[in-house]
Amino acid sequence: MTGLESLVHKVRDGDDTAYEAIVRRFQDMAVGYGYSILRDFQLAEDAAQEAFLEAYRNLGQLREPAAFPGWFRRIVFKQCDRITRTQSFGISALDAAGEQASQEPNQADALEQREMDDKILRAVDSLPDHERVATALYYISGYSQKEVADFLNVPVTTIKKRLHSARIRLREMLIDMVEDSLRELRPSRDEMFATRVIEILKAAHSGDAVKVKHLLEQDSRLLSARDPLGNTALILAVNSGHDEVAALLVAAGVHPDIYEAASIGRTDLVASLLDDDPSLLETYSAEGFTALALAAHFGQIETLEFLIARGGNVNAISRHAMSVTPLHAALFGRRLEAAKLLVAAGADVTPKRGGTGLPRAGWTALHYCAGYGFAELVEPLLKRGADINAVDDEGKTALRVAIESSQHGVRDLLLNKKSQEEPA
Repeated sequence: MTGLESLVHKVRDGDDTAYEAIVRRFQDMAVGYGYSILRDFQLAEDAAQEAFLEAYRNLGQLREPAAFPGWFRRIVFKQCDRITRTQSFGISALDAAGEQASQEPNQADALEQREMDDKILRAVDSLPDHERVATALYYISGYSQKEVADFLNVPVTTIKKRLHSARIRLREMLIDMVEDSLRELRPSRDEMFATRVIEILKAAHSGDAVKVKHLLEQDSRLLSARDPLGNTALILAVNSGHDEVAALLVAAGVHPDIYEAASIGRTDLVASLLDDDPSLLETYSAEGFTALALAAHFGQIETLEFLIARGGNVNAISRHAMSVTPLHAALFGRRLEAAKLLVAAGADVTPKRGGTGLPRAGWTALHYCAGYGFAELVEPLLKRGADINAVDDEGKTALRVAIESSQHGVRDLLLNKKSQEEPA
């Protein structure tokens, strides 16, 4: 088993640090490939970030871990295609290069650098598509030709031919200059592409306002950073009780969408957004959750009540790999009051959550109660039709989960229920 295959298996077993290693391994490749399509480094980084999140969500669908490079490339392409179809390119790659140069203290040097960057990027952009992709990947990422070939799912000889042809075309435009410039734009040149995202999310969760402010001053794009489940720094700050950090993020320019607003309990903003566009009630976040499910997960009772009253679907199945209902989301977040509210509103208590290969795959609401010790919800679930004999993906009933989790109160309730069902 290769190192990459081992990392994929670890992620499937719930080891998020293993996915961080995958991000670091493929970040430059993803951005280089994204740039070859979008011709804009900032948009390429945006596409790469979304691709890493999508890959995380759908890793269970990858049949052969060794096929990750080619599988991931297709996801990056899909994200680039999404941006191409929806994004109005207000800032071109050349403008972005100019913005970077304008930050230099000497304006004359900055202008000279901008002109140089313009020439280099135009030279790369002028290449045929297949040569541009190979050039961007090889020089921006610093990977071997074999790694580039694996990513593009073509023979190494093909990559060699494409690079050779590109060098001939670019020779008159100073290939060495192209190489140095592209490598300087490499996201991992200072290891910040992955680490800054991780750092700001951790800082927001822990309430480190000074660290959050410092990171935002370094890179304002971190305002939209998300963890694999879609939690932004604002969501983590609010739900961890760090009002100072939340205020700092808002002051820095965060404009919550309906999903963030629902996650942090901004019922007023949710109402305003729905008044402007009622269709938002049934839409899904980039990670695949409705606003109602997010309000349930984070225990935002007022917002949850409002969304239910507005006709939100209490049984909407997420488009996330876990395929959870709002009731699953509430129980996973250990939000008992939100779960009770959903049950009272008529939520179906029988569905099993998805996520084959992930922890808790196949759990019903009753399994969650058994695993987390929510004894007071057992009877309401049973009255609504919860199946005491339903098994999860490991063949375990809720009773078995309660026993293994040492949740004696739930265990006793379920044993009593089973004894009532047995014939005298």
